[in-house]
Amino acid sequence: MPENKVLSQLTNEELNKKKKQSIGVMISFGVVMFIAIVVLVYLSFKTKKYALSGIAASLFCVFIPIYVNNIQINQELKSRQSKKD
Repeated sequence: MPENKVLSQLTNEELNKKKKQSIGVMISFGVVMFIAIVVLVYLSFKTKKYALSGIAASLFCVFIPIYVNNIQINQELKSRQSKKD
C-alpha cells in the first residue's frame, strides 16, 4: 500500500492530480448527498417522522473533511505559485 505523503512533499503534477480527484469526489458525493437529502425529507413528511429531516441535515458534516482537503490542496498550489513569481 503506498504511503500517504504530506502535501508539501508532492510534486506539482501530483497536486494537480489530487485536486482533480478531490473535485471529482466532491461532485459525486454532492450528487449522492443531494439525492439522499431529497429522499429523507420526502419520507419525513410522508410518514410524519420528522426526525428523518434531522438525519438529512447532518449529512453536511460528512462533506466537511472533503471540502477542507480541497482547500488545503488549493492553498499549497497557490503558495507554490507565489514562490515561483
